Amino acid sequence: MQISNVWLASALVNAPVRNTAGEDLGKIEDVVIDPQTSNIQYAILSFGGVLGMNKKLFPIPWSSLSTSRTRDYVLLDIPKDTIRRAPGFERGAWPDMADPGWQRRMDDYYGTDRRVLANRPVVVERRRPAGQALSVLGGILLVCLVLALAWVAYLVSTRGWDQAREDMKSSLQGVAYAAKETSQGAALTSKVKTALALSKRIPSDKIDVDSEREVVTLRGEVPSEEIRDLAETRARDVPGVSEVHNHLYVVAPAR
Repeated sequence: MQISNVWLASALVNAPVRNTAGEDLGKIEDVVIDPQTSNIQYAILSFGGVLGMNKKLFPIPWSSLSTSRTRDYVLLDIPKDTIRRAPGFERGAWPDMADPGWQRRMDDYYGTDRRVLANRPVVVERRRPAGQALSVLGGILLVCLVLALAWVAYLVSTRGWDQAREDMKSSLQGVAYAAKETSQGAALTSKVKTALALSKRIPSDKIDVDSEREVVTLRGEVPSEEIRDLAETRARDVPGVSEVHNHLYVVAPAR
C-alpha cells in the first residue's frame, strides 16, 4: 500500500480500514483530490449497511489515515462508534466537498488540520487498458499490411505478375543479405578489437576498427611506425580477415 513515503492510489482503493483495536471500519472506495493543488483531501470510506448492501459513505480527512506496520490495511485510529456517528452521505447524494463550511465541519469532527495534507504525497497510476494497447498495435500492423499490398499491386500493374514476383524475391533476399552482412561485420570488428587489446604495446583505446565483409579498416593514432605495423599484423592475423586498410597516423608522444 505504500512504497517509501509514496502512496499508490491503485492500492488504496478497496483497501480494508481498521483501528488500533483491530476493529473493522470498512474499506476505502475512492479518494478525493483537490484539482488546484493535486493533494488528496479525503478518502471515501464505506461502512455499515446490511449484508454489504446500501453502505453509507464517510469522507475521512486524508491526514487521519496511515498504513499499518504490515502494510496490508489502512489504519484509522478512532473508535468504531466515532464512524457510526460521523457525518456521511448516501451514494446518490454526494455533498459539495468544495464548500468551505462543509470542510470545516469535517475537520472539526475529526480534529484535523488541512495544512498537513501537502505532506502526504500520492501517486495516481494511469494504466492504459490492455485492449487499448492491442488496438494501437493492431492499427500499426494494419497500416503496414496496407502499404505492403499497395506495393505489390503497383509492381503487378506496372511489370506483370512474373516480373513482380522476381522483384519481390530479389528485394527480400537483399534485405536478408544486408542483415547478415551487418551481423558478420560486427562480429569481425569485435574480434579485431579483442586482438588489438591483447597486446600491451598497442594503444587499442585510440584505434577505431570498421569491418565490411572481410575487409578491416584501422583509424586512429599510434606512437610509432613499429606500433602501426604491429596493429596491422595483429588485425590481419584474425580469422576471417582477408584485407586490412591501415589508416593509422603516427603521432610522437609529447615530451
